[in-house]
Amino acid sequence: MRLLELISAGYWHPFDLRPLYRQRFQRRVFDESKVGILLEGLALAPVPAVSGLAEWPFTIEMCDDRSRIERFKASRLSLTEFGKAILVQAEDFSRHNPIHRWWGGTELTNDRLWRWDPVLIAP
Repeated sequence: MRLLELISAGYWHPFDLRPLYRQRFQRRVFDESKVGILLEGLALAPVPAVSGLAEWPFTIEMCDDRSRIERFKASRLSLTEFGKAILVQAEDFSRHNPIHRWWGGTELTNDRLWRWDPVLIAP
């Protein structure tokens, strides 16, 4: 959600989304190396939330190849209609796309997702 918020706010290039810009990013949810991997997942999903990613996969080899990293950096990202619907909570990414990754030692799948709820509800 944070990447979608930032792209929606006008941070259109992948390196603009890096958490090193502390004055802009009060909430650091991911480290710098995760930005490329997360963008790839949002842009290359069966129903993408982000368009405009010009180079992938995001790997160490990409970082060692000047032409590939320059294409990645020059990407002009935007939200798809689906991405906009996710941002306003009218859609759910996991209803349309497979989820399978490890996050902080927890295996996340479509059947086993946990999410942050900004509204605390009393038990």
